[in-house]
Amino acid sequence: MTPATTQSTDARTWAVESRRWGRFYVNRLPEQLRLAAALADETTTNKLRPHFDTFLALLNAAPHAALAPLWLDLVDRLHPHPLRWGEWSAWLAILQQAGLKAAALGRPAQQAEYLAYTAGLLLNTGRLEAALAAAQRALALARPSGAAWPLCVAGSAAAATLRAMAHYEDAQALIDELRDELTLLEPARPPARAAMAAALLDLEQMDLLRHFARPEEAMALGETLINNLSAVTDIDLHDLATAYVRRATITWAFDRYDQAADDLRRAADLYRQAGDGLQAAFAEGNLGVVYLSMSRYAEAKALKLAAMAAAEEVNARHVLVSELGDLSVIYIGLGQMEQAYEYADRMVRLAAELGNDAELARGRGNRAYTLLALERQEEARLDFEFSLNHYRQQGRVEGTLITTIDKVMYLRSIGQVEEAERVARENYAAALKLDYPKLHIVTGRCLALFLPPDEQRTLLEQTLALARAHGRLMDEAGCLFSLATMADNTVTRDACFRQAQALLAVMGCPQWLAGRSVDNPPLLPMMI
Repeated sequence: MTPATTQSTDARTWAVESRRWGRFYVNRLPEQLRLAAALADETTTNKLRPHFDTFLALLNAAPHAALAPLWLDLVDRLHPHPLRWGEWSAWLAILQQAGLKAAALGRPAQQAEYLAYTAGLLLNTGRLEAALAAAQRALALARPSGAAWPLCVAGSAAAATLRAMAHYEDAQALIDELRDELTLLEPARPPARAAMAAALLDLEQMDLLRHFARPEEAMALGETLINNLSAVTDIDLHDLATAYVRRATITWAFDRYDQAADDLRRAADLYRQAGDGLQAAFAEGNLGVVYLSMSRYAEAKALKLAAMAAAEEVNARHVLVSELGDLSVIYIGLGQMEQAYEYADRMVRLAAELGNDAELARGRGNRAYTLLALERQEEARLDFEFSLNHYRQQGRVEGTLITTIDKVMYLRSIGQVEEAERVARENYAAALKLDYPKLHIVTGRCLALFLPPDEQRTLLEQTLALARAHGRLMDEAGCLFSLATMADNTVTRDACFRQAQALLAVMGCPQWLAGRSVDNPPLLPMMI
């Protein structure tokens, strides 16, 4: 027998064996899918997580149309756990396949649900146009299906995306329409799902009320929402935790820092009880934002660094970009401008890679401040002009007001004092139209730089009282330093300076006093 003949025989044998084992494996797939679904149904989240790669391999090995019902059943039992484990990219591909399989089986409600989950994931990773397209397709399928849960999931995803794109009126109109439609449908089952279906719309409504500057209504809705979910037997602790995080955003926005901190601590505890240490770390990262607003920089820094490490560990770049932005602001508060610039610059580059325009605008605004502090005025101008254009086009008033302060400081630094004063006056007047005390404080401090002594003293004293009432230590110290420069006598001057100095020590940022004195106090940052 020649070697060539041997090779030919071996090849035929290999092909036969390959087909035989392939058929054997395919025949085993239905049972494997059933066993995997049972495992997913009966196993706790923490014990399930190590098996994700096995589940994923099984789902990818079972593309056959005949297996679609079993395939979808396994996905149903796994979702949303992979998202809570940080497996966003892999699970996005599964969700997209799930929508196609549900469509092939003639299940429009299920297809709508998976499209809505896809939209939510796209939104969370900053892909707004794709998210809106998926959410709108989900809504088109959910509405005629008569199923409450897919309708609420799709509607909340669409409203959230519209809100992220600054289409606030459209988002509100959609929420109003969905509420009317739900009155005609049977509630979702079981009761916990029915409660969460209503909560999905309430969460979006709460954020819209914040945008429309209706704080009391937003916070009242948040209270009702938490109470309703807490009262439901078998409520998903993860869902309840998310509601606490969303309410904390509202209470933080309206300067209720203690309540926001309590909500975020509660959310972190609930996430851990639900087996989601990753989201617990991110909730504590949000707590770092609250501490930042309270000028508790050391605590804010520690929490933000931990959240950044958690994001880097699972390559959650859409979370990382936000953490970098917050860290840049913390280092601004600490007076460490070189470090603040490095974090802001890294944020800008990552936001550009992700195509996240909102974070890009925020990052360039942060970077503009550091560049001004580092006396790199023209680079700063390019950054704050970019951010201002974005915020104005999006109708984002808070971003516009705070970034306009950068413009004022730029004009002041290049000697255009009259123009700087004009812009500062307009900015303060615009802030007073909104029910956001922190914006009144920072724009007031900015305007005070340009006023005659008597007007300056009056505005600073008003702003100081407001800063004290809302626990804004950095602004309180800033007002005191400014008042020290215009005191009528040395006793008052020294008292103001010492009070401000003591506040810097409390905040952990005494470096602001390096090279400074009572005759030459620092100009502290004006930020929200």
